[in-house]
Amino acid sequence: MEAIFEHNTSTELHHKKVIKDLKDKQFQIDEISLVKVKDGHHCDVVARDAKGFRSYAVTLEKNAKFPHLYKIFDVQGQKIVSKYQWREVR
Repeated sequence: MEAIFEHNTSTELHHKKVIKDLKDKQFQIDEISLVKVKDGHHCDVVARDAKGFRSYAVTLEKNAKFPHLYKIFDVQGQKIVSKYQWREVR
């Protein structure tokens, strides 16, 4: 996700569909504050920017042929619904 936020996508880490979909998107993210694994192929990523916190539902594709075993297959913005998504963990 860091590569996506920094506009540095690659086919080693991201599915071609994600690269195409995010080609014209601009992110101004200060930091990734949380990555919560939901299951083997889904996670929530919460990032902070100047306006507050933003949450993304990330779907992963797993294949032993991938250099990192997983690729980001889909990224969708989602509403923040739980305190764990925005509260600072101490």
